Amino acid sequence: MKIRIKAFGPEITSLIAREKIVYVESGETVDDLFRRLEEEIKAEHRMTVKILESDFMILINGRNLETLRDRTLRDGDSLTVLSPIGGG
Repeated sequence: MKIRIKAFGPEITSLIAREKIVYVESGETVDDLFRRLEEEIKAEHRMTVKILESDFMILINGRNLETLRDRTLRDGDSLTVLSPIGGG
C-alpha cells in the first residue's frame, strides 16, 4: 500500500525529506511506520530520533494523530509531520 508523508519545518525535512512516498504491508499501523522511519534515520544520519515521542505534530489525513496511533494504515493515507513552532 502506498502512503504519502509530508514534512514541514527544517528539523524534520532534513531527516525525511519534504515529501516521501513509502510502501507498507497490510496491517501496519502508524506506530509501525514511524518506527521504521526512525530506524532509517538512525542508519542514514547516525542519530536517534523518536518522532512519535517528540514535539512534532502529526496528522493523518488532516486529523490529529493522538487519537489514531493504533490505526491500521490504508492505501492512499497521507501523514503530515510538522516541526514545533517557536515563539517569543
